[in-house]
Amino acid sequence: MIDRQLAESADASTLSSLGARLRQLRARSEMTLAELSLKSGVSIGMLSHIERGQASPSLKTLERLRLALAVPLASFFSPERQEESGDVVRKALRTKLTFDKLGLVKELLSPQGHSELEVLMLVLAPGGGSGDEPWTRNGEKAGVVIEGRFELAIGERVHVLEEGDSFQFDSRQPHSFRNIADGETRVLWIISSDEPG
Repeated sequence: MIDRQLAESADASTLSSLGARLRQLRARSEMTLAELSLKSGVSIGMLSHIERGQASPSLKTLERLRLALAVPLASFFSPERQEESGDVVRKALRTKLTFDKLGLVKELLSPQGHSELEVLMLVLAPGGGSGDEPWTRNGEKAGVVIEGRFELAIGERVHVLEEGDSFQFDSRQPHSFRNIADGETRVLWIISSDEPG
């Protein structure tokens, strides 16, 4: 019971932190909720719920907001920390985005402020993944399976990757992924973007 309460408290804190970051990014861009809604295609009501920590955005919603605000995905993680001149991220200080419905946690490994290259650790619960709809994004993605088994669909091709296997592809191709192991799967995920922000 106590573990469940701690998990719920951590989830509420994560949502609150994400909401605060979105509000800061919107203010920095000098956008109203209505302007961000129009530019991102996310309803004003949903934006308001996210900013108040009352709703967890989907990966697709975060991507739309990232593009509308012209910022890297890393901007949605907790506020920037000044550590070791912005070159290093200590394991204990990693920031995370949790997507409970997808069975996915994204841990930011890149120091904040580096917008063209983002390095993440994807932690996938059994059956967890990127969701029902394939993704596309300008740039390239690459990675290596650190633990578990990982199914990666790129266009019409489906690859099953085991621990130690790696990949790289043009992320303009529709792609999706999921954990096909009985336990947790961890994937080092690298995004090189040629999009603004």
